Amino acid sequence: MIVEKHQDSLAIYKLRNNIPLTLVDYKNLEHIFIDELGNKTDYEREFGDTPFGLLVRKIGKLEYEAAMKVFSEFINDQSLTQTQIVFVKKIVDYIVQNGYVENMAELMKPPFDKPVSFMKVFDKTSQQRIMELVTEVKQNAVRVVG
Repeated sequence: MIVEKHQDSLAIYKLRNNIPLTLVDYKNLEHIFIDELGNKTDYEREFGDTPFGLLVRKIGKLEYEAAMKVFSEFINDQSLTQTQIVFVKKIVDYIVQNGYVENMAELMKPPFDKPVSFMKVFDKTSQQRIMELVTEVKQNAVRVVG
């Protein structure tokens, strides 16, 4: 697949490690997905309006260490219950496998709703912070910095 072929690309490395892209990185992805695969019409026919970064994350996943780093404030929080730790690790595993969480509603569905729902596991402040972190992971795949 194209992501594996270009796994040494700095842009793909950044996406797999949750590092925001620069304009140069974005242009590199555009070259990979538009010029090498055919043209813009071919890309849109195959992947619709999926941004390059989200496509890389879907295919190439997110590195486990990168996902753990995002949620380290929760993982390392000595006051969390076992249920809360398990829930955060479910989020990490999901993000590693899927590259990102599409929307917050997913945190209310399987595999996150058992044995206890997100809304019952965490207080409002922790819920808000988790949602911010989940959003940040997705945004790092599409936002261009610098």
